[in-house]
Amino acid sequence: MGKARSYEIIEYRKKIMNVICQSPELVKLLGEESSEYPEETIPYHKLFPYEFIPETIQETDRYINFELRTYYDEFNDVLRNVTLYFFIFCQHEVIPYVEDGITYLWYDRVVCELDNIFTDNNVIGIGKTKIISNDPYYPVNRFKGRQLQFKVKDFTDGRKYGK
Repeated sequence: MGKARSYEIIEYRKKIMNVICQSPELVKLLGEESSEYPEETIPYHKLFPYEFIPETIQETDRYINFELRTYYDEFNDVLRNVTLYFFIFCQHEVIPYVEDGITYLWYDRVVCELDNIFTDNNVIGIGKTKIISNDPYYPVNRFKGRQLQFKVKDFTDGRKYGK
């Protein structure tokens, strides 16, 4: 695609979208368990690779959004730090989630699954990911959820991608 290091963000987004769409638990939590091709029905409808907040909508729904931030170590240009932000939220009416007779907060179940998928794993291909924060998230009136922050440090030779 190109030598610029910023092109890697495109690849990271693809990998994150794929791993979420391939998770049976997240597919179920997003209400797409009956979809034959969740990798086609979930992206840009319930999963966005940027912070998306729906405006006026007619139905209640649940969303997982994410965003990336990269920055480089000014003292050692072979290191790169990546921060991955998840914005998990839903409308107030669909917060309760019942599974096996137990009621959970929907976004807490999503947080647990994202934590299972990303923590201590090399999902985006540059190093192990660590969860840094799990905060309440209230993007607009009637929406509630959680915001997660993961960090990963790249220990590969970043110079091969250009500067």
